[in-house]
Amino acid sequence: MKDLILATIFALFVTQPGHAEQRTAKLSVPGMFCASCPFIVQAAINDLAGVISVTANSEQKTAVVVFEDSITTIEAILSASSNAGYEATVIGGES
Repeated sequence: MKDLILATIFALFVTQPGHAEQRTAKLSVPGMFCASCPFIVQAAINDLAGVISVTANSEQKTAVVVFEDSITTIEAILSASSNAGYEATVIGGES
């Protein structure tokens, strides 16, 4: 019985997902020209699982995305923005 309990605990430990890291990426989104553009970009990116927050700014033509790197990728975030009609690129580095 003791061996069964230890084996179960070991199996649970081994199958736990790795530690997810929260990352922040700043994007250049040059196609944002009007007041509603940031809302469209934010909604598109927020639809992705793993995105914690998105703040878009049409005056600066940027978006800052906080996400869990074990759930989504920067490529998926860029694709979501592009699919909404707003090409985006990463500026600076991810943190």
